[in-house]
Amino acid sequence: METITYFYAPISGYAYLGEKRLMGIAAEAGAKVDFQPVDIQKVFAAAGATPPPKQSQTRLNYRFMDLRRSAERLGLPINPKPKHWPVPAELPARLVHAAQALAMEPHIVSFAMLEAVYARELNLSDHDVVEELVHSLPLDGGALWTEATGDEAAKRYVSATEAAIAQGVPGSPTYVLEGEMFFGQDRLDMLAWRLGVTDPPVSAVSA
Repeated sequence: METITYFYAPISGYAYLGEKRLMGIAAEAGAKVDFQPVDIQKVFAAAGATPPPKQSQTRLNYRFMDLRRSAERLGLPINPKPKHWPVPAELPARLVHAAQALAMEPHIVSFAMLEAVYARELNLSDHDVVEELVHSLPLDGGALWTEATGDEAAKRYVSATEAAIAQGVPGSPTYVLEGEMFFGQDRLDMLAWRLGVTDPPVSAVSA
């Protein structure tokens, strides 16, 4: 089974646009997705990249337009200028790491976090909000929360960030297949091509 390593931030708009497509591609290819949410600020710093909130207004205007247009094409609801973005995202990242460690379908947790920012206007830096969100998912919320707030999830978060930096990841989302990097959800068609499968529409992919 081939593995797609998925480096991203759980508050990334482009990760939100791409995640269902990623899961569809992986399912069609019989591949595994290794979820590796990272400290994106450290990844940006190591890559010498300007974080989106600090980019010029011209770049931001294009970003907002592109997010809206891409979401419309994919049939996803979006606020390209979410009320609670950017915010610290360590807890959401640790929840995804915890779900993966517990074999709890990390894509369910991950997409819930992304959707919370871009479609529900929730504040993922508020622990009470995140805990309530976790307990609304079709998973063992208690076990997930306990694992996410423990030392092992914190270590996984640090390790994922270090791995992203070591591999030269430029930003979120970045997909790595057998050492080959695909940066941005607009490169998912190339990932699908490399895997020898068709990139399915979002409408055909379950969360």
